[in-house]
Amino acid sequence: MARSRNLKPGFFTNEILAEIDPLGRLLFQGLWCFADREGRLEDRPKRLKAEILPYDACDVDELLNALANRGFIVRYSVGGQRFIQVLNFAKHQNPHVKEAPSSIPAPDEHHTSPVLDRCKPDANTGISGTSPADSLY
Repeated sequence: MARSRNLKPGFFTNEILAEIDPLGRLLFQGLWCFADREGRLEDRPKRLKAEILPYDACDVDELLNALANRGFIVRYSVGGQRFIQVLNFAKHQNPHVKEAPSSIPAPDEHHTSPVLDRCKPDANTGISGTSPADSLY
């Protein structure tokens, strides 16, 4: 289920994010809407394309790889199922208190296999804020 999320001005001036194709940046925003309260969602590129970029000719798997390579998401698998963790999600988003807890396992290094090489979780924190409401996105 899609949810409302915050988009903050720092999103537009993040120099690391600017290295990603414009459709990749739009996809990143869309991931927030489909992620649960912990910033996790199923890694299903075809479905994500249909839900977030239905009218654009693009390779969502390639765009997800670009986001992972720059430290904005982690793609991982647990028990043969693939998932995405939006890094720093809780720092930048304020999920509704009644939003259900995540049913997706966290990307615990002892029980998951990375889909790609893991990126440093804090690679995208070039812009700081004093509170979640003032943070990057």
